Formats: sequence, C-alpha cells, structure tokens
Amino acid sequence: MPRLVFICTKNQSRSVLAETFFKRLLKERGLANGWQVESAGSWVDESTPATAEAIAEAEKRGYSLEGHISRDISEISLDGVDLMLVMEEGQKEAILLEYSQLKGKVQLLSEMSGSAYTIPDPYLTNEPYEAVVLEIEELINTNFEKIIKLAKGEV
Repeated sequence: MPRLVFICTKNQSRSVLAETFFKRLLKERGLANGWQVESAGSWVDESTPATAEAIAEAEKRGYSLEGHISRDISEISLDGVDLMLVMEEGQKEAILLEYSQLKGKVQLLSEMSGSAYTIPDPYLTNEPYEAVVLEIEELINTNFEKIIKLAKGEV
C-alpha cells in the first residue's frame, strides 16, 4: 500500500488541502483503495483546526475539511512512508537532517513539475490565498501520474 504524506508548516492549510485534493483525485479515478494519504506540519506547536481560509477554499471546490486537526510530523509514524511532498525548500532540508531514514523519499511538491521552488505560505508572505491554493491544486492535477509512480517506486 503506497503511503504519501504532504507537509507544510502548521498543517492547517497547504498540506491538508493537498491531502484532500489528492484523495479526491484517487477516488475519482477509482484508485482510492490501497492508498494511505495524510498530512502533517513541520512546526506544529498546538493542535488546531484548518484555517477559515482553507475551509472556504475547500468548500468552493466541493471538499470538506471538517474534523481536521493539525499534527506535527513527530506525531506520525515515518515507517513505511513512500513519498513525502513538502511545500518549502527549508522543510525538505530540515526533514532530511532530522529524519535520515527518509532520504530519497522527500521532495518539494513543485519538483513534480521540474523546477524546485517554495510554495508560499499566505500567512507569512501575504500572497493571495486563492492563488496559493490554485497553484497547489494545479501541481497535483498536472503531476498526478508522476506522484503515483514515485510513491509506488516506479520512477
């Protein structure tokens, strides 16, 4: 069973939206069985629900983030992670330093399209929230097959 984990800073927005988008694509394509898809944060100081903006963006697309509670990467089992997709370059570096067993399994979500860059956190950069969400959704939609192959170890 392939195991995919999306990571952002607080697990209240970018990573939980990416998790939800990816799960929906799996379901739409009849691939949901046999996959474990989850999200976590690289720096979660307390468990909180998704942000109001993330909930609103999800609802616009017919998704629900109801019941989501943020969790830190240290709270999830890293055994069996096949692919971890992170939003920021610094997250990738920090995760690989702290969790050497993930070497070769951590990539930036943006790397799926060929160029490595940070997907901005709208709370820190004042990027338009909708633009960030659209970018995440587009990266997942465009690179769905590549993500599947990487998680299955076929690339």
